[in-house]
Amino acid sequence: MTDEGIGMSAKTASHAFERFYRADNARESGSSGSGLGLSIAKWVVDNHGGTIDILSREGVGTRVTIAIPR
Repeated sequence: MTDEGIGMSAKTASHAFERFYRADNARESGSSGSGLGLSIAKWVVDNHGGTIDILSREGVGTRVTIAIPR
């Protein structure tokens, strides 16, 4: 999944899979959300023996890559 949103700093991306975590710039931008989506995705992927990675650049966007073994 890739977006072209506000992106995240490396520090923020390191917390992206924590429950209820929302970066300061996400709160200030007025975007809605609870901060649960990526933590739930990580839980599901982990429980299927997969991996989930995040690559983000501020002002460019974010890419989340999921791999689940067959």
